[in-house]
Amino acid sequence: MEPGVGLGIAFVVLSCAAYTVAAVAQRRLAVQVAGPLTGGGQLAALLRHPLWWLSLVFNGGRAGFQVAAVSHAPLTVVQPLGVLVLVFGIPWSARLGGRRVTRQEWRGAAFTSVALGVLLAVTVTGGRGGVLDDTGSVVVGGGTAALLLATAWVAGRVRSAAWRSYLLAGAAGVAFGVSSATVKTAVAVVGQTGAVGLLHASSLATPVIAVLGLFLAQAAYQGMELGAPLGITTFANPVSATVVGVVFMGESYGGGWIGVAVAVVCALLAAYGIRLLTVVQDPAPAREPERPRGSGSAAGER
Repeated sequence: MEPGVGLGIAFVVLSCAAYTVAAVAQRRLAVQVAGPLTGGGQLAALLRHPLWWLSLVFNGGRAGFQVAAVSHAPLTVVQPLGVLVLVFGIPWSARLGGRRVTRQEWRGAAFTSVALGVLLAVTVTGGRGGVLDDTGSVVVGGGTAALLLATAWVAGRVRSAAWRSYLLAGAAGVAFGVSSATVKTAVAVVGQTGAVGLLHASSLATPVIAVLGLFLAQAAYQGMELGAPLGITTFANPVSATVVGVVFMGESYGGGWIGVAVAVVCALLAAYGIRLLTVVQDPAPAREPERPRGSGSAAGER
């Protein structure tokens, strides 16, 4: 193994660890904020809470480590290792919630991790690729922002907490995947044109999409354990980035027809794993409040 690849692996592990801390903080914050976070009235409660700012710090660290990782190692190495957030996050979240990880959750994490690892390996695009052109930047940036806002609006009107979480987590994954394309374009444009590049469509779209992604991910953790929304986000992130790369950035799908077949099978296995990670009951609210006052019976009624 080349030294650069080893360094890239170290950076991606650090990126996954930082993302895990951010996700666990966001999950605990979601338990403490009353009411669906798809409504604007709850956003002020997030901004006043220290856990929100802690999650922002670690999400920033995650992004920095990810950039360092892809600069030292190829995507075929970096992307599959992204599933480590499930391996790190599920037991940690359960531990902080005062419970053990169930056998079903371990099975779900195993199915999802293996399936996503193989899926990401076969869906990595080939060729040099490039950046978004001016038209692509407007279409991708504006279209993604509109899609995210529309998804948040629809999710806010879904009664099922599980399906609301699925929608929001998928949208958050799309936001993170697309922002990787827009930030790559923004860096290239600023490098070529200087400060004027900050007014480019990709430069303007990147912070909007990234912030929407953070709020969507935060809202996705309400009413669900960490595993299912985190798995969906981990799945949607690279898939959306691959779609943007192929359609708008001149990249080509590297798997061929065999890769397509493998991708379909892995996607089904990942969906099954995510389904196993779905916890029907929400035990977290029963463990977050003060235990000495005998809240256990009330929690059981929920």
